[in-house]
Amino acid sequence: VGDGFVAELGSEINIDGGSVGSSFHADSGSVTNISGGDVGNFFDASNGSVVNISGGSIGDVFDARSGSEVNLSGSDFVLNGESLDDSLTIDEPFTIDDRDVTLSGLLADGSPFSFDLNPRRSTEILGDFFDTRATLTVTLASAVLLGDCNLDGEVTFSDIPSFIAVLAAGSFLAEADCNLDGQVTFADIGPFIAILASQ
Repeated sequence: VGDGFVAELGSEINIDGGSVGSSFHADSGSVTNISGGDVGNFFDASNGSVVNISGGSIGDVFDARSGSEVNLSGSDFVLNGESLDDSLTIDEPFTIDDRDVTLSGLLADGSPFSFDLNPRRSTEILGDFFDTRATLTVTLASAVLLGDCNLDGEVTFSDIPSFIAVLAAGSFLAEADCNLDGQVTFADIGPFIAILASQ
């Protein structure tokens, strides 16, 4: 997808692979779920938007404006050089109110991330911006091996029948929720195939 993508009011955008160009804009009332792929520079989360990030990569300059909500799911969270994981409970969001610090860690898919939580924009220094009135949470993800649908501790082609069975039954299995959106649907097929191909 090229530059200048807009998630409009009332839309839900799911990104689990591929690439999106620079200047992604999330309008008020939109929900953007990023579980894989690459999103370019200049991501703008407007007042009233929700951005859930559990995988993939985000380019330089992320703006979380006043009233926006940014939720990160992963592990090894470090805030201003201090580990947060011992203070976190698995699958429970923890709000980060600190600003003028760096937040880094690993997203649920293992991708590294780092955000400078600057509370002010600067015309001299181009960097991330997280308004003090933006909501920022981190959630310590449970240790789930995505794609291991037969629960044998590894991801192989033998997981395909189990994945299909979960999908056909309309049931939920965390290992089959390959795009990490809290449900197992046809939207998980692409990420499941990508996980298999990477093994």
